[in-house]
Amino acid sequence: WQVDELVTAASMNTQIRDNLNALKVPPSAHYECDETSDYTTTSTTFVDVDAANLSLSITTYGGDVMVHFHGTISASPALFDVAVDGVRAGSDDGIVRSQDGSYQNVIAFTRLIAGLSAGAHTFTLQWRTAGSNTARLYAGAGTSNLDLHPQFWVREVS
Repeated sequence: WQVDELVTAASMNTQIRDNLNALKVPPSAHYECDETSDYTTTSTTFVDVDAANLSLSITTYGGDVMVHFHGTISASPALFDVAVDGVRAGSDDGIVRSQDGSYQNVIAFTRLIAGLSAGAHTFTLQWRTAGSNTARLYAGAGTSNLDLHPQFWVREVS
């Protein structure tokens, strides 16, 4: 406030309450899979895992956003990335790659997306295979001994 400026409830709310609320409850979104079938892909280029559910939108104050994913897959191998407003964050071969092998792999990453402008942003989980195999992401579909529930979330941290 400036010298000789009357401090009103509205200006206090804007400058104090709203800023504290932004720190206490930052913009965030999450999705935990509990689907009727597991996800699969044979794509060798990055595609959305599930554009309806694993695409999260938040309106930020501007700054950094933390993105996280964890799940269990079976593939030999699979690569994961996140697209921010349609642009892949990991570029090249993505953010993380599963191990080679025909068994189940835990896949997880946390990625800091720095310097986003204030406004609405969409974060979409993407994946691809590294060859001619089929990648499977277990999605809470009741698969025997693999009824697992992946989670994808985003949260503004600055």
